[in-house]
Amino acid sequence: MTAIEVRNLSVSYGEYSVLRDFSLTVEVGEAVLIQGPSGCGKSTLLHAICGLIPGVIDAECSGEVLVFGELVQTLSVAERAKRLGIVFQNPETQLFCDSIEDEIAFGLENICTPRDEMARRIDEMLKLTDIEKYRFASPKELSGGQKQRVVLAAVMALDPKVLLLDEALSQLDRRGKGMLREQFSQLRSEGCTMLMVDHDDELVSIASRIINL
Repeated sequence: MTAIEVRNLSVSYGEYSVLRDFSLTVEVGEAVLIQGPSGCGKSTLLHAICGLIPGVIDAECSGEVLVFGELVQTLSVAERAKRLGIVFQNPETQLFCDSIEDEIAFGLENICTPRDEMARRIDEMLKLTDIEKYRFASPKELSGGQKQRVVLAAVMALDPKVLLLDEALSQLDRRGKGMLREQFSQLRSEGCTMLMVDHDDELVSIASRIINL
């Protein structure tokens, strides 16, 4: 079954063309790693797949993106959240609550998760990302790597069918990177579909396929 299908996608910012007639198919359970130099369109591709382009991000766009057979632009925000989870390169753009617990709870509340299930998922994600001791701390008090783990916890708590990772390990130390590589590998073994952008080779061992832009 196809999880993501990109058909002849072209994206430009004013006169600057980033992607031209780009097509990609990702099957359920694949872990696809996208590499390439800065400015080649890696992040732009993820933004288009999750529906931020066109619309939220000012860009000219043509082509189609389908998620499990449906055009991403026709999906509601709640439907996108259940199907697609994205972690941006800069965690600051995804943090806005007063505590770590609230950050993880926010998305769960918006998809009407039952209270007992919400509490279970929050506990599980805090432990999984090793940020239990920061549960009631403000994101502003954390380091860049810790903030990145909070975002990962909040996204993974929604149990999306597809994970979009944009340099998701970039601000983590060696221990944090190793821990999350193991978790991503486990998710892949459980059938989670992953589309990963990475400058280095941190996630090569997880990938089932590598695409160079």
